[in-house]
Amino acid sequence: MSKNSAYFSVTSLNGAHDVKRIKRELDRKCNGVLSVAVGQNGNLVSVDFDDTGVTPQMLRNCLTDMGYTVNGARMEYFN
Repeated sequence: MSKNSAYFSVTSLNGAHDVKRIKRELDRKCNGVLSVAVGQNGNLVSVDFDDTGVTPQMLRNCLTDMGYTVNGARMEYFN
């Protein structure tokens, strides 16, 4: 297993409801998601994932499919 982290700058987060929704949907739709954290103030979605099951593009697509606009992304790779 190779653990990586992706950070997505997302617009239009509206409180605790969106936080729960994002966590639930990423866990359900993207096999390999290890953890999800959402910073409501900065509109930053942080995802730790196993890259043998999911790619950063799949995570981004999932966010956009939920109706969020992703303005940017940053990756951290760990070996």
